[in-house]
This record gives sequence, structure tokens and C-alpha cells, in this order.
Amino acid sequence: MKNTVGKGTFVLILSGLVCKFFGGLFRLPLTNIVGIEGIGIFQMVMSLYSLALVFVSGGVTNALSKLVSSARARGDNRVIGSYLRYGFSFTLSFSLLLSLVFIIFAKPISSFQGIGNSSVCYFIVALALPLGGLVGALRGILQGYANMTPTAISQIIEQVLKFVFGLIFAYLFSKGGHSGVAGAFCGILICEFFALFYLLVATKQNDKYVFGVEGKGDFLRATLPLTFGGVVVPFTHAIEGLFASKLLIMSGLTSEKATALFGVQTGIVGAILNFPLIISLALASSLLPNLSYLSASGDDEGQRKIISKSFLSMWYILLPLVFGLVAISQTLYPIIYPGIIDEYLKISIKITILSGFSIILTAIMQFLLSILQANGFFNYSLIFSIFGGIGKLSILFICTPLKQISIYALSISNIVLASIVSVCILIKIGHLISFPFYEVTLPILSSFIMYMAVKIFLSLVGGIWGLLVAVIVGMTAYFVFSLPLFVGYVREIFGKLKINIDK
Repeated sequence: MKNTVGKGTFVLILSGLVCKFFGGLFRLPLTNIVGIEGIGIFQMVMSLYSLALVFVSGGVTNALSKLVSSARARGDNRVIGSYLRYGFSFTLSFSLLLSLVFIIFAKPISSFQGIGNSSVCYFIVALALPLGGLVGALRGILQGYANMTPTAISQIIEQVLKFVFGLIFAYLFSKGGHSGVAGAFCGILICEFFALFYLLVATKQNDKYVFGVEGKGDFLRATLPLTFGGVVVPFTHAIEGLFASKLLIMSGLTSEKATALFGVQTGIVGAILNFPLIISLALASSLLPNLSYLSASGDDEGQRKIISKSFLSMWYILLPLVFGLVAISQTLYPIIYPGIIDEYLKISIKITILSGFSIILTAIMQFLLSILQANGFFNYSLIFSIFGGIGKLSILFICTPLKQISIYALSISNIVLASIVSVCILIKIGHLISFPFYEVTLPILSSFIMYMAVKIFLSLVGGIWGLLVAVIVGMTAYFVFSLPLFVGYVREIFGKLKINIDK
């Protein structure tokens, strides 16, 4: 199998940048349409929808990517059609069941969250869930062929159409935060329909599938632990959505301020700071089928080389992005959120600093999970995720009611989750992972120098033009201090190009 990690990662990063651009643009005007409380409502409903979507399709996507890639390594192409059949049956059955739950319990759920007038959002979510589930199954099949392009295009379709129709309906339906949020979810329903239609066409053109009955045991052994393991993180976010307001009220906040602060944490800081995770998510998706192929072939040395090069590439790009976003946050937030209250601005900056650490650790966790799953350790993926989830929820429920910690407990709990999962994985598969000390530490030092340079510059020059120049200053500082690594990466790339040209 030809190594396609670099190409697949590039395609997914490119689509991720486009998606993040439209996702960020979506939240900015949506916040202005529905207000800070409205964006808090949107995030509360979205956390449960994301949980349900991961439950019905997250495990299926990764399982199909792993199983299809391994089947191709064995030359057993006939079983791929069976995997597709089981994937469709699994995700459709569970999505319809959860949709029924949303319809029946829409009012009790929204009332429990303290957003009783927004129950209509859960009716719309119930319609979108089966579509999103089938989208995940089709992506898994195509990724198993190491073909990331259909996934990338479908993601762009989702984000562009959500941006267009979500904002249109939010504006048309907006008579206060609640109805405007319902309009935004109508946009999500439309975008899932068109993404599914595109992937059906792409799958039909990709290969001729024979829908047999073999491979059911392999499918279930992979899908069930990956489904329940993959649902742990969004489950903890859903618990946040359910209990965040109540826990924050226990710390002494009013109901309105508690909802607004949750919106700040997830809708404002999250919209900006989650941007670097595009890289780790793209890399994890590309690694899974490639490492699965090598694992099925018994090539541990090949795995070590891909893991080392992939991680160091991610590390070199991820760190300056996180440090840079944290450094410019104090200047950036008033520009993109001009209506934000000063009190929330100060809190946003503090949350951003804490969240920066959680983003770095989350990226490492995602990278390590893809290695674990590629090597067939599905049960360990579930167990380690449960350990991390327990740690996160413990911090959430113990620390959030404390007045001194309050909203910051959400970021701290994410740090705990990622740390526990990452340490457990390293203990299990540490023999496959080895990184040069120099190539790990130099980006850390260079990123810190970049951070200080940006902060010093912004203390002297503010405003949007000062921000733009500060970004250039930061990029230059990082490039200069990490130049030895950059030169090495360029030589390696051109060396490969020269070999290919000579061949």
C-alpha cells in the first residue's frame, strides 16, 4: 500500500480550514442574531446532538475505515460490501431510536437544561440525526480506501450550507434567542441532506460492492467498543450541557449569567481555540487506514516511521497555532465580538489560556487513539476513554460549584481527560512511539519566544492593524528560532521529490 498519510492529511486540513472559516463565520453573526444567551442555548442543544451523532456514526466511521483497509491488505475485497451493509443497518437503527427519544423527551430535556422554550430544536435534531449517521458510515467506507477527498468535500458541503441556510433561517425565525436558534438547526438539517446525497454518489462510483453476510463478527467486535469509546468525550460535553448552568448557579451566579458564561466557554473561546484541532483530527483520520494496513501486514517498523514523522509534523505546526491564538486573544475578541460585555471579555481571556493547554493535550490524545485503534486494540480504546471521562466528570462536578474556580473547571476537566487517556495509551503501545528529544523541545521553545514577542508588540500597538502585524512578527520569530527543523523538513521533502523524479 502506498503511504498516503501526507496527501490525506493535506486534503483534510485544507477542508478543515475551509470548514473552520465558515464555522467561525457562522458563529459570529449567529451570536449577534441570537445574543450571548442564545448562543449558549445553541451550544447546549448542539452538545446533545453531537453526542447522539457520535454514538450512531463515530464508531462506525472508524471501524469501517479500519476494517476496509485491513481487508484490502489481505486481498479480501468481497467482504467490504458486507461491512457497508452492516454499517448502514447499525447507524440507521440507532439513529432512528435516538431520534424517537429526542421527539418524546424534547420538552423534559430542554426544561432540565433551563431552556424550556427551545424544545423545538430537539424535534429538528431528530430529523437530522439519521442523515448524519449515514454520512458517517459512507465516510468510513471511503476512508478505508485511503481516499479522504469525498470526506473533505462532504465536510465543506456541510459547513457552507449550514452557514448559508442556518443564518438565513436564524434571521427569519428570530423573535428572540429561542426561535432564532431553531432556525440555525434547520440549516444543519438541510446541510446533512446534501452531504448524504453527495456521498451516496461518490460511494457508488468508488467500487462495485457485493452485499454478502460474512464479516459480521469482525464488524461488531470493532464497532461496539469504538462506538462506546468514541461517545465518552461527547458524552462528557453533553453532561456539561445538561448540568453546566446548575453547577455554575451553585457557585453563586445567576441563571442568565451562568448560561452566558457557558456560551462564552463553548461558543466564543471554543469557536476560535478549537481551530488547531483541524490538524490533529485530519492526521488521525489519515493515519487510521494507513497504520491499519501496516498492522495487518505485520510491519511494525513501517508504523514507527509513519508515527514519528506524522507526530513531529503535527507538533511543529500545532504549537505555534495554539500559542499564537492565546497571545492575540485579548486583542482579537473585541474585534470579532464587538458586542461582548467587558466582564465577559476578561473571563474569555483567562479561559483561553487554560484552554490552550487542553487543546494541545487533546491533539496528542486524538493522535494516540488513532494508533491504538489501527492496531486493533478496540477494547482498550473504550476502557481508556472511560477512565478519562470519569476523571473529567469528577473535576466538573467537584470544582464547578466552587466560587474560586467556577467556569474554569470546564477547561481543567478537559486537561484531566486528555492526560489520563494519553498516559494509558503510552503505557499500552509505547513500543511503537519514539521521538527525537530535540525535535520535540525546539518547537516548544520557539513557540514560547513567539508568544512573548507577540504580547510585547501588542502592548505597544493595538487595533486590527496592530494585530495583523503582530501575527507577522510572531510567525517570523517562530520561523527564525525553529529554522534548523524547517530546513531539515524541506530537505526531506525535496529529497523525496528527487527520488520520484529519478524513478
